[in-house]
Amino acid sequence: MKRRDFITKGTAGSLGLGLAGCSLFKPRKIMLEPELVPFSFGDNYPRPKSGTMPMAELGRTGIKVSKFGFGSHMRPYLVPYVKERERMIREAYDFGVNLFDIYDKGDDIFQYEPMGRYLAPMINDVVISIVIRPYDGRTLEEEFERDLRLFGRDYIDMVRVQSFAKDDDKWWQWEPIFKYKEQGKIRAVGLPIHTWEDLAAIYTYPVDYVIFPYNFFMNVAWYGFRTDIDFDPLPELLRDRGIGVITMKPFAGDFLVYPLMREAEIFKEDKEVNFIQACLRYVINSGINPDTTLVGMYYPSHVYEDVDAYFKPHMTDEERRLLNKVRRVAKTKVSAWLPDHYKFLEKWVPDYFCDETQYSSA
Repeated sequence: MKRRDFITKGTAGSLGLGLAGCSLFKPRKIMLEPELVPFSFGDNYPRPKSGTMPMAELGRTGIKVSKFGFGSHMRPYLVPYVKERERMIREAYDFGVNLFDIYDKGDDIFQYEPMGRYLAPMINDVVISIVIRPYDGRTLEEEFERDLRLFGRDYIDMVRVQSFAKDDDKWWQWEPIFKYKEQGKIRAVGLPIHTWEDLAAIYTYPVDYVIFPYNFFMNVAWYGFRTDIDFDPLPELLRDRGIGVITMKPFAGDFLVYPLMREAEIFKEDKEVNFIQACLRYVINSGINPDTTLVGMYYPSHVYEDVDAYFKPHMTDEERRLLNKVRRVAKTKVSAWLPDHYKFLEKWVPDYFCDETQYSSA
């Protein structure tokens, strides 16, 4: 498949490969149910003693970001734990994390105001990433001015735009956001991928970065593991256009990670292998080399565990084998409870990771 056909024909091609790749493999059937990680502010993972957080430039923007970004997803029951949340932010920063990706009004959780307070002591040393979503009757302009006030800034580093099609009544929002960029109030404009068609926006506007899901079984990049396909992988397509590459959902999503962790315990040959860190090291060692990866975290131990994977990035053969085994089982059920806006992932994922030798070359 040639580069020019990537957007228009990629879905059909990948679906064909996915259906053909593992048809002879009969995985053990399991019944996974969506479940969040159990509530715990305990010391479930030791604080790393030392390490160096790798950095990268975001595309051609000149913005230097940590390869590991703090994703600010929250749950309503965590809102009262203000001190714990602030501790997580400060700890992440102390470990070299400078990118903080923040939502406001997600699940009716308002994060810009508290995150602005937590980050205030180092606000000029961090990279702030937001999405502008007007609410409470405010215009987009009023909303953005409010966002600047809450973060104590006269600019925001990164603003992502939900990809609106030209027939969408929100399509007009692209224009004022790019005007803010011309004025220096926004440094980079990005695009999160929630549907296949979202990618068309990179041909319409000068998008600075793209965010897409990438993990050990939702591998939307198709990066280099087959030599019999004439195919330009997604990160290469973006980089050729000077667009920054950001991956998200390294554990496949809030409701998937805990069921997959429990399944991984069954397959472990070495009980010291950490499934979460294996997932992160898969991304680190995959070859796509994202400028950064956004990871949602709920508890301080999550910060310690995730950061340590970047301090110790080497991936072992046992970690590779474990992910391969979990993927074989999880792939049969996960599609049943992907959110509707991620159903397209099932069409992007070819099942050619069946062969352990191929997988180990990742």
